[in-house]
Amino acid sequence: MPLLVLCCLAVGLLLPAPSAEGRAFPQVSRLEANNGTARGGNTVTIEGVALQGESPVSSVTFGGRPARFTVASDTSIEALAPAGSGEAEVRLTNGRGESSPSVPADRYAYDPPPVGPWLGLNGNNSTFLGPIDAFVEHGVEYDRSGPIEWVAGETLAQGGQGFRIPIDAGMIPVVTIEYKAYNHCQFNSQCLPTSAAAITEYVTGFIVSAREILAKYPAAPILLEATNEPWGYGSAAQYAAILASLLPAAARAHLPMERVYAGATTGGWIKSLYEARPQLRSEIKGWYVHPYNPSRDPASGVGQLPGLQAEMTSGQSNVIVSEMGFCAPDVNNAAGRCAGGPAPARDSADAAQALSSELRLAASYHRAGWLRALLVYSRNDNGWAMQIHGGVLTAQGRALEAFADANP
Repeated sequence: MPLLVLCCLAVGLLLPAPSAEGRAFPQVSRLEANNGTARGGNTVTIEGVALQGESPVSSVTFGGRPARFTVASDTSIEALAPAGSGEAEVRLTNGRGESSPSVPADRYAYDPPPVGPWLGLNGNNSTFLGPIDAFVEHGVEYDRSGPIEWVAGETLAQGGQGFRIPIDAGMIPVVTIEYKAYNHCQFNSQCLPTSAAAITEYVTGFIVSAREILAKYPAAPILLEATNEPWGYGSAAQYAAILASLLPAAARAHLPMERVYAGATTGGWIKSLYEARPQLRSEIKGWYVHPYNPSRDPASGVGQLPGLQAEMTSGQSNVIVSEMGFCAPDVNNAAGRCAGGPAPARDSADAAQALSSELRLAASYHRAGWLRALLVYSRNDNGWAMQIHGGVLTAQGRALEAFADANP
Protein backbone atom coordinates (compact mmCIF):
# COMPACT_ATOMS: atom_id res chain seq x y z
CA MET A 1 0.00 0.00 0.00
CA PRO A 2 1.42 3.44 -0.88
CA LEU A 3 2.75 5.49 2.03
CA LEU A 4 0.35 8.34 1.25
CA VAL A 5 -2.65 6.04 1.60
CA LEU A 6 -1.32 4.66 4.87
CA CYS A 7 -0.90 8.17 6.25
CA CYS A 8 -4.40 9.13 5.24
CA LEU A 9 -5.83 6.00 6.85
CA ALA A 10 -3.97 6.74 10.08
CA VAL A 11 -5.21 10.33 10.15
CA GLY A 12 -8.71 9.18 9.33
CA LEU A 13 -8.82 7.20 12.53
CA LEU A 14 -8.65 10.49 14.44
CA LEU A 15 -11.33 12.29 12.47
CA PRO A 16 -15.03 12.37 13.39
CA ALA A 17 -17.08 9.86 11.46
CA PRO A 18 -19.57 11.36 8.96
CA SER A 19 -23.31 10.86 9.16
CA ALA A 20 -25.28 9.59 6.21
CA GLU A 21 -25.46 13.17 4.93
CA GLY A 22 -21.70 13.61 5.28
CA ARG A 23 -21.86 15.56 8.56
CA ALA A 24 -19.72 14.59 11.56
CA PHE A 25 -21.51 13.06 14.52
CA PRO A 26 -20.25 12.91 18.11
CA GLN A 27 -17.93 10.16 19.29
CA VAL A 28 -16.47 9.17 22.67
CA SER A 29 -12.73 8.44 22.84
CA ARG A 30 -12.09 8.38 26.61
CA LEU A 31 -13.75 8.78 30.01
CA GLU A 32 -12.00 10.29 33.01
CA ALA A 33 -13.07 8.86 35.47
CA ASN A 34 -14.47 5.65 34.04
CA ASN A 35 -16.17 4.49 37.25
CA GLY A 36 -17.94 5.81 40.32
CA THR A 37 -20.40 5.06 43.10
CA ALA A 38 -23.91 3.78 42.53
CA ARG A 39 -25.37 7.03 43.90
CA GLY A 40 -23.69 9.00 41.11
CA GLY A 41 -22.74 12.64 41.36
CA ASN A 42 -19.06 12.40 40.46
CA THR A 43 -17.62 14.46 37.61
CA VAL A 44 -16.73 12.60 34.43
CA THR A 45 -14.73 14.25 31.68
CA ILE A 46 -15.85 12.87 28.34
CA GLU A 47 -13.23 13.23 25.64
CA GLY A 48 -14.21 12.84 22.01
CA VAL A 49 -14.80 14.57 18.70
CA ALA A 50 -17.59 16.63 17.15
CA LEU A 51 -18.98 17.57 20.55
CA GLN A 52 -19.65 21.20 19.70
CA GLY A 53 -19.30 22.02 16.00
CA GLU A 54 -22.30 22.75 13.83
CA SER A 55 -24.68 20.90 16.11
CA PRO A 56 -23.48 20.68 19.73
CA VAL A 57 -24.21 17.70 21.94
CA SER A 58 -27.62 18.26 23.50
CA SER A 59 -27.98 15.03 25.49
CA VAL A 60 -25.64 12.85 27.54
CA THR A 61 -26.88 9.58 28.99
CA PHE A 62 -25.28 6.86 31.12
CA GLY A 63 -27.01 3.59 30.31
CA GLY A 64 -30.03 5.55 29.13
CA ARG A 65 -30.16 7.75 32.24
CA PRO A 66 -29.79 11.47 31.54
CA ALA A 67 -26.83 13.34 32.99
CA ARG A 68 -26.23 17.02 33.67
CA PHE A 69 -23.37 18.25 31.52
CA THR A 70 -21.49 21.18 30.03
CA VAL A 71 -19.87 21.14 26.61
CA ALA A 72 -16.42 22.58 27.30
CA SER A 73 -15.07 22.34 23.75
CA ASP A 74 -15.39 20.35 20.57
CA THR A 75 -13.34 17.60 22.22
CA SER A 76 -14.44 17.72 25.88
CA ILE A 77 -17.62 17.52 27.96
CA GLU A 78 -17.93 17.74 31.75
CA ALA A 79 -20.78 15.54 33.01
CA LEU A 80 -22.17 14.52 36.37
CA ALA A 81 -22.78 10.78 36.46
CA PRO A 82 -26.38 9.92 37.37
CA ALA A 83 -27.17 7.12 39.82
CA GLY A 84 -26.95 3.64 38.40
CA SER A 85 -25.54 0.15 38.68
CA GLY A 86 -23.47 -2.30 36.70
CA GLU A 87 -21.83 -1.18 33.48
CA ALA A 88 -23.31 1.71 31.49
CA GLU A 89 -22.69 2.98 28.00
CA VAL A 90 -22.17 6.74 27.77
CA ARG A 91 -24.13 7.98 24.78
CA LEU A 92 -23.90 11.48 23.27
CA THR A 93 -26.62 12.90 21.05
CA ASN A 94 -26.46 16.18 19.15
CA GLY A 95 -29.19 18.60 18.18
CA ARG A 96 -29.83 16.73 14.94
CA GLY A 97 -30.58 13.54 16.84
CA GLU A 98 -27.32 11.86 15.81
CA SER A 99 -25.85 9.67 18.56
CA SER A 100 -22.34 8.48 19.27
CA PRO A 101 -21.58 4.91 18.19
CA SER A 102 -20.95 2.19 20.75
CA VAL A 103 -17.22 1.79 21.47
CA PRO A 104 -15.31 0.15 24.36
CA ALA A 105 -14.02 3.54 25.51
CA ASP A 106 -17.54 4.73 26.39
CA ARG A 107 -18.13 2.14 29.14
CA TYR A 108 -18.69 3.56 32.62
CA ALA A 109 -18.77 1.18 35.58
CA TYR A 110 -20.76 1.70 38.75
CA ASP A 111 -18.78 0.47 41.74
CA PRO A 112 -20.70 -2.03 43.89
CA PRO A 113 -20.92 -1.28 47.61
CA PRO A 114 -18.25 -3.22 49.52
CA VAL A 115 -19.63 -6.33 51.17
CA GLY A 116 -18.05 -9.32 52.88
CA PRO A 117 -14.39 -10.05 53.56
CA TRP A 118 -11.70 -8.31 51.53
CA LEU A 119 -8.36 -8.97 53.25
CA GLY A 120 -6.19 -12.00 52.71
CA LEU A 121 -2.76 -13.51 53.08
CA ASN A 122 -0.71 -15.68 50.74
CA GLY A 123 0.09 -19.00 52.39
CA ASN A 124 -2.39 -18.72 55.23
CA ASN A 125 -3.27 -22.44 55.03
CA SER A 126 0.20 -23.56 56.17
CA THR A 127 -0.43 -25.29 59.48
CA PHE A 128 3.13 -25.81 60.77
CA LEU A 129 3.42 -22.16 61.87
CA GLY A 130 0.65 -22.31 64.39
CA PRO A 131 -3.16 -22.30 64.46
CA ILE A 132 -4.64 -21.66 61.04
CA ASP A 133 -7.12 -19.18 62.46
CA ALA A 134 -4.41 -16.81 63.74
CA PHE A 135 -5.38 -14.36 60.98
CA VAL A 136 -8.79 -15.68 59.95
CA GLU A 137 -10.30 -14.72 63.31
CA HIS A 138 -9.30 -11.13 62.54
CA GLY A 139 -11.00 -11.09 59.12
CA VAL A 140 -7.97 -11.96 56.96
CA GLU A 141 -9.92 -14.57 55.01
CA TYR A 142 -8.65 -14.76 51.43
CA ASP A 143 -5.87 -17.28 50.86
CA ARG A 144 -3.53 -17.88 47.92
CA SER A 145 -0.77 -20.45 48.23
CA GLY A 146 0.91 -23.56 46.84
CA PRO A 147 -1.73 -26.16 47.67
CA ILE A 148 -4.34 -24.16 45.77
CA GLU A 149 -2.21 -23.10 42.80
CA TRP A 150 -2.90 -25.45 39.93
CA VAL A 151 -1.59 -26.42 36.53
CA ALA A 152 -4.32 -26.18 33.90
CA GLY A 153 -6.12 -29.52 33.67
CA GLU A 154 -5.28 -30.61 37.21
CA THR A 155 -8.15 -32.17 39.13
CA LEU A 156 -9.05 -32.38 42.80
CA ALA A 157 -7.86 -35.99 42.81
CA GLN A 158 -4.43 -34.82 41.67
CA GLY A 159 -4.43 -31.68 43.81
CA GLY A 160 -4.86 -33.57 47.06
CA GLN A 161 -6.59 -31.89 49.97
CA GLY A 162 -5.28 -28.38 49.27
CA PHE A 163 -8.72 -26.81 49.14
CA ARG A 164 -10.09 -28.54 52.23
CA ILE A 165 -7.72 -26.75 54.60
CA PRO A 166 -8.61 -23.12 53.77
CA ILE A 167 -12.28 -23.74 53.11
CA ASP A 168 -12.80 -25.73 56.33
CA ALA A 169 -11.12 -22.83 58.16
CA GLY A 170 -13.53 -20.34 56.61
CA MET A 171 -11.10 -18.95 54.06
CA ILE A 172 -11.71 -18.04 50.42
CA PRO A 173 -9.18 -19.49 47.96
CA VAL A 174 -7.67 -17.38 45.21
CA VAL A 175 -6.54 -19.95 42.65
CA THR A 176 -3.78 -19.32 40.13
CA ILE A 177 -4.13 -21.68 37.14
CA GLU A 178 -0.83 -22.03 35.30
CA TYR A 179 0.40 -23.37 31.98
CA LYS A 180 2.40 -26.59 32.19
CA ALA A 181 5.87 -25.08 31.79
CA TYR A 182 5.40 -22.47 34.52
CA ASN A 183 7.17 -24.29 37.36
CA HIS A 184 10.22 -24.85 35.17
CA CYS A 185 10.55 -21.27 34.00
CA GLN A 186 12.50 -18.39 35.47
CA PHE A 187 11.04 -14.90 35.81
CA ASN A 188 12.05 -12.64 32.90
CA SER A 189 12.13 -15.64 30.58
CA GLN A 190 9.95 -16.35 27.56
CA CYS A 191 7.69 -19.20 28.63
CA LEU A 192 4.07 -18.30 27.86
CA PRO A 193 2.38 -20.76 25.49
CA THR A 194 2.35 -19.26 22.01
CA SER A 195 1.41 -21.99 19.53
CA ALA A 196 -2.25 -22.60 18.76
CA ALA A 197 -1.96 -26.12 20.18
CA ALA A 198 -0.33 -24.96 23.43
CA ILE A 199 -2.88 -22.18 23.95
CA THR A 200 -5.74 -24.59 23.31
CA GLU A 201 -4.25 -27.04 25.80
CA TYR A 202 -4.05 -24.30 28.44
CA VAL A 203 -7.57 -23.01 27.78
CA THR A 204 -9.08 -26.50 27.84
CA GLY A 205 -7.21 -27.35 31.03
CA PHE A 206 -8.16 -24.06 32.71
CA ILE A 207 -11.85 -24.75 32.13
CA VAL A 208 -11.57 -28.37 33.30
CA SER A 209 -9.87 -27.28 36.53
CA ALA A 210 -12.11 -24.28 37.17
CA ARG A 211 -15.30 -26.26 36.59
CA GLU A 212 -14.30 -28.97 39.04
CA ILE A 213 -13.21 -26.49 41.72
CA LEU A 214 -16.35 -24.38 41.50
CA ALA A 215 -18.66 -27.41 41.33
CA LYS A 216 -17.05 -28.98 44.41
CA TYR A 217 -17.20 -25.78 46.47
CA PRO A 218 -20.22 -23.82 45.22
CA ALA A 219 -20.67 -21.87 48.45
CA ALA A 220 -17.14 -20.44 48.51
CA PRO A 221 -16.70 -17.35 46.27
CA ILE A 222 -13.42 -18.71 44.85
CA LEU A 223 -11.46 -16.37 42.57
CA LEU A 224 -9.41 -17.55 39.56
CA GLU A 225 -6.24 -15.95 38.19
CA ALA A 226 -5.16 -16.70 34.64
CA THR A 227 -1.40 -17.25 35.18
CA ASN A 228 0.80 -15.61 37.79
CA GLU A 229 2.64 -12.46 36.65
CA PRO A 230 2.47 -13.14 32.88
CA TRP A 231 4.53 -9.98 32.28
CA GLY A 232 7.53 -11.90 33.66
CA TYR A 233 7.16 -14.83 31.26
CA GLY A 234 6.24 -13.29 27.94
CA SER A 235 4.92 -10.26 26.10
CA ALA A 236 1.59 -8.50 26.36
CA ALA A 237 0.74 -9.70 22.85
CA GLN A 238 1.39 -13.31 23.87
CA TYR A 239 -0.75 -13.00 26.99
CA ALA A 240 -3.45 -11.23 24.98
CA ALA A 241 -3.61 -14.18 22.60
CA ILE A 242 -4.16 -16.52 25.56
CA LEU A 243 -6.90 -14.32 27.04
CA ALA A 244 -8.57 -13.89 23.66
CA SER A 245 -8.99 -17.66 23.52
CA LEU A 246 -9.63 -18.28 27.22
CA LEU A 247 -12.29 -15.70 28.04
CA PRO A 248 -14.84 -16.58 25.31
CA ALA A 249 -14.33 -20.28 26.06
CA ALA A 250 -14.85 -19.65 29.79
CA ALA A 251 -18.04 -17.72 29.04
CA ARG A 252 -19.33 -20.58 26.88
CA ALA A 253 -18.54 -22.94 29.73
CA HIS A 254 -20.70 -20.74 32.01
CA LEU A 255 -17.87 -19.89 34.39
CA PRO A 256 -18.65 -16.78 36.49
CA MET A 257 -16.64 -14.29 34.44
CA GLU A 258 -16.47 -11.76 37.26
CA ARG A 259 -14.30 -14.32 39.10
CA VAL A 260 -11.78 -14.78 36.27
CA TYR A 261 -8.94 -12.28 36.67
CA ALA A 262 -6.36 -11.14 34.11
CA GLY A 263 -2.96 -9.83 35.17
CA ALA A 264 -2.29 -6.09 35.02
CA THR A 265 0.91 -4.12 35.54
CA THR A 266 2.39 -0.75 34.64
CA GLY A 267 4.50 0.26 31.63
CA GLY A 268 1.72 0.23 29.04
CA TRP A 269 0.84 -3.43 29.60
CA ILE A 270 -2.94 -2.91 29.49
CA LYS A 271 -2.73 -0.68 26.42
CA SER A 272 -0.60 -3.31 24.68
CA LEU A 273 -3.11 -6.04 25.54
CA TYR A 274 -5.87 -3.98 23.91
CA GLU A 275 -3.79 -3.16 20.87
CA ALA A 276 -2.92 -6.82 20.35
CA ARG A 277 -6.51 -8.06 20.80
CA PRO A 278 -9.10 -5.24 20.72
CA GLN A 279 -11.90 -7.56 21.87
CA LEU A 280 -10.29 -7.65 25.31
CA ARG A 281 -11.50 -4.10 25.87
CA SER A 282 -14.88 -5.57 26.73
CA GLU A 283 -14.14 -9.23 27.53
CA ILE A 284 -11.98 -8.82 30.66
CA LYS A 285 -14.25 -8.62 33.71
CA GLY A 286 -11.63 -8.56 36.48
CA TRP A 287 -7.96 -7.71 36.99
CA TYR A 288 -5.30 -8.66 39.51
CA VAL A 289 -2.25 -6.56 40.35
CA HIS A 290 0.99 -7.03 42.34
CA PRO A 291 1.77 -3.44 43.35
CA TYR A 292 5.07 -3.66 45.21
CA ASN A 293 6.47 -0.29 46.24
CA PRO A 294 10.26 -0.27 46.66
CA SER A 295 10.46 3.51 46.19
CA ARG A 296 7.77 4.31 48.83
CA ASP A 297 6.37 6.77 46.29
CA PRO A 298 2.66 7.46 47.04
CA ALA A 299 1.98 7.18 43.30
CA SER A 300 3.62 3.76 43.19
CA GLY A 301 2.61 0.56 44.96
CA VAL A 302 -1.09 0.55 45.79
CA GLY A 303 -1.12 4.20 44.69
CA GLN A 304 -0.66 3.09 41.09
CA LEU A 305 -4.04 1.34 41.02
CA PRO A 306 -6.18 4.36 39.99
CA GLY A 307 -3.83 5.00 37.07
CA LEU A 308 -4.08 1.40 35.94
CA GLN A 309 -7.83 1.49 36.44
CA ALA A 310 -8.08 4.52 34.15
CA GLU A 311 -6.57 2.40 31.35
CA MET A 312 -9.20 -0.31 31.77
CA THR A 313 -12.31 -0.23 29.62
CA SER A 314 -13.98 -3.17 31.38
CA GLY A 315 -13.47 -4.83 34.74
CA GLN A 316 -12.40 -1.53 36.30
CA SER A 317 -14.79 -2.06 39.21
CA ASN A 318 -13.43 -5.53 39.96
CA VAL A 319 -9.75 -5.27 40.89
CA ILE A 320 -7.85 -7.45 43.33
CA VAL A 321 -4.33 -7.21 44.76
CA SER A 322 -2.93 -10.68 45.32
CA GLU A 323 0.62 -9.79 46.37
CA MET A 324 1.77 -6.82 48.42
CA GLY A 325 4.25 -6.33 51.22
CA PHE A 326 7.84 -5.58 52.21
CA CYS A 327 10.86 -7.75 52.92
CA ALA A 328 12.50 -7.28 56.34
CA PRO A 329 16.14 -8.46 56.34
CA ASP A 330 16.12 -9.13 60.09
CA VAL A 331 13.35 -11.76 59.80
CA ASN A 332 14.47 -15.33 59.05
CA ASN A 333 17.99 -14.09 58.21
CA ALA A 334 16.67 -12.79 54.90
CA ALA A 335 19.19 -10.04 54.13
CA GLY A 336 20.26 -11.62 50.85
CA ARG A 337 16.72 -12.43 49.75
CA CYS A 338 15.46 -8.93 50.52
CA ALA A 339 18.26 -7.16 48.68
CA GLY A 340 17.22 -8.74 45.40
CA GLY A 341 13.48 -8.53 45.98
CA PRO A 342 10.83 -6.13 44.69
CA ALA A 343 10.26 -4.23 47.97
CA PRO A 344 13.12 -4.35 50.49
CA ALA A 345 12.79 -2.70 53.90
CA ARG A 346 15.49 -1.54 56.31
CA ASP A 347 14.20 -3.72 59.12
CA SER A 348 11.01 -5.12 60.64
CA ALA A 349 9.81 -1.78 61.98
CA ASP A 350 10.32 -0.12 58.62
CA ALA A 351 8.48 -2.96 56.84
CA ALA A 352 5.54 -2.69 59.24
CA GLN A 353 5.30 1.07 58.81
CA ALA A 354 5.43 0.81 55.02
CA LEU A 355 2.83 -1.96 54.96
CA SER A 356 0.49 0.07 57.16
CA SER A 357 0.73 3.04 54.78
CA GLU A 358 -0.14 0.85 51.79
CA LEU A 359 -3.03 -0.76 53.64
CA ARG A 360 -4.54 2.58 54.63
CA LEU A 361 -4.51 3.72 51.01
CA ALA A 362 -5.99 0.40 49.86
CA ALA A 363 -8.81 0.79 52.37
CA SER A 364 -9.99 3.95 50.62
CA TYR A 365 -10.20 2.06 47.33
CA HIS A 366 -12.10 -0.76 48.97
CA ARG A 367 -14.57 1.68 50.53
CA ALA A 368 -15.07 3.18 47.07
CA GLY A 369 -16.19 -0.27 45.96
CA TRP A 370 -13.76 -1.22 43.19
CA LEU A 371 -10.95 -2.92 45.14
CA ARG A 372 -12.56 -6.28 45.80
CA ALA A 373 -9.77 -8.04 47.70
CA LEU A 374 -6.23 -7.48 48.91
CA LEU A 375 -3.79 -10.22 49.89
CA VAL A 376 -0.50 -9.59 51.65
CA TYR A 377 2.57 -11.67 50.80
CA SER A 378 3.08 -13.88 52.79
CA ARG A 379 2.45 -15.86 55.97
CA ASN A 380 5.96 -17.27 56.11
CA ASP A 381 8.55 -16.76 53.39
CA ASN A 382 11.88 -15.43 54.59
CA GLY A 383 11.79 -11.67 55.20
CA TRP A 384 8.23 -11.34 53.89
CA ALA A 385 6.82 -13.31 56.80
CA MET A 386 3.77 -12.18 58.72
CA GLN A 387 4.27 -15.06 61.10
CA ILE A 388 7.17 -17.32 62.05
CA HIS A 389 7.50 -20.83 63.48
CA GLY A 390 5.54 -21.32 66.67
CA GLY A 391 2.85 -18.88 65.58
CA VAL A 392 4.61 -15.67 66.62
CA LEU A 393 3.60 -12.64 64.53
CA THR A 394 6.26 -10.44 63.01
CA ALA A 395 6.01 -6.64 63.08
CA GLN A 396 4.28 -6.76 59.68
CA GLY A 397 1.96 -9.48 60.95
CA ARG A 398 0.96 -7.38 63.94
CA ALA A 399 0.38 -4.40 61.66
CA LEU A 400 -1.83 -6.48 59.35
CA GLU A 401 -3.80 -7.88 62.26
CA ALA A 402 -4.36 -4.43 63.78
CA PHE A 403 -5.41 -3.03 60.42
CA ALA A 404 -7.82 -5.91 59.82
CA ASP A 405 -9.44 -5.32 63.20
CA ALA A 406 -9.93 -1.65 62.38
CA ASN A 407 -11.08 -2.17 58.76
CA PRO A 408 -13.45 -5.15 58.63
